[in-house]
Amino acid sequence: MADNNRIFYAIQQVAIGTIPANTYYVLKGVQSVSMTTTFNLEQAFQLGQLEIYENIEGVPSIEMTINRLLDGTALAYVACCGDDESTCYNNAQSLVTASKNTFMARLGIWDEEDSPDGVAGDPVTQVTLSGCVLSSVSYTFGTDGNFTEEISITATDKAWQGTSCSTAAGFAESLTTAYSEFTNNDVPDFAGGVQRREYLDTTGSLWPATTIPEHSGRIQSVSVSADFGTEDLFELGNKGPFAKVANFPIEVSCSIEVLSQSGDLVNAMAEGCSAVDQCSVKSNLIDETIRINLCDGTVVDLGSKNKLASVSYGGGDAGGGNVTQTYDFTNFNSLSVSGTGAITFS
Repeated sequence: MADNNRIFYAIQQVAIGTIPANTYYVLKGVQSVSMTTTFNLEQAFQLGQLEIYENIEGVPSIEMTINRLLDGTALAYVACCGDDESTCYNNAQSLVTASKNTFMARLGIWDEEDSPDGVAGDPVTQVTLSGCVLSSVSYTFGTDGNFTEEISITATDKAWQGTSCSTAAGFAESLTTAYSEFTNNDVPDFAGGVQRREYLDTTGSLWPATTIPEHSGRIQSVSVSADFGTEDLFELGNKGPFAKVANFPIEVSCSIEVLSQSGDLVNAMAEGCSAVDQCSVKSNLIDETIRINLCDGTVVDLGSKNKLASVSYGGGDAGGGNVTQTYDFTNFNSLSVSGTGAITFS
């Protein structure tokens, strides 16, 4: 163990691994990683006794959240979808195949003294999550700041290197120098660097043209998110789950904020906007296509069946500021993610 006074960004690194090969790809552009472990306890009491009869330990739940920059390197979501580059990109095209893949996640911690020159060897300690699946993904694009990706991973097995947990020895002790990627000279893969507002590809992107007509507003921010609602499947004879599965249908949300120029221009009629007689179609909305393309090759495609769930209008009060409106769209089970970054598990 290192004699570190602290852990800070320059001595941490997170990687996604394959099962059962136990090889890893180090994620680039990571801004933060957090981890929460919950021991699910169930209480049993009995008549005639106030003190607890047994505090029963269930299956632990581990959640890791990774936030990273979009910069031309491989997306974290894609890296979690397979065991080689081709499979990763293919599986990331569908929520079904993306949610089924099981992988490993590893956080390495190096010696604080090595950070100025980069680290060429093994971390001094590490924590490994085994049997991981994706639990959520989100993308944020705004006029202020960097474009980011955030994924959450859930698992039931977690082990720290060098501890006495014999069950975890098979996946917690595999330290290799190949895992270390601290060269201290990493740069974004995209020549323009980290993706910001100027690198949203307006030609390749597709917006809800009917609901948000051209020139009716200028886009200020876009966020896309999907929560897999993962649950454990159990069987008699084993304590741990035999699978962690997503709960379909999965709702995919897209929120688009625009600077208002003419109001939100959305009509809402109880009998629908186009009804002329009793048997007319009574609807206010149509399906819309949403696709977000970035100059670094990132594509977030929500398909062609997005429907407006709500629109809000606000701002522009007497204290200053501009009126904005936010259009919230939703679809189910349609999210395809791709990019151009190379993924090499080693």
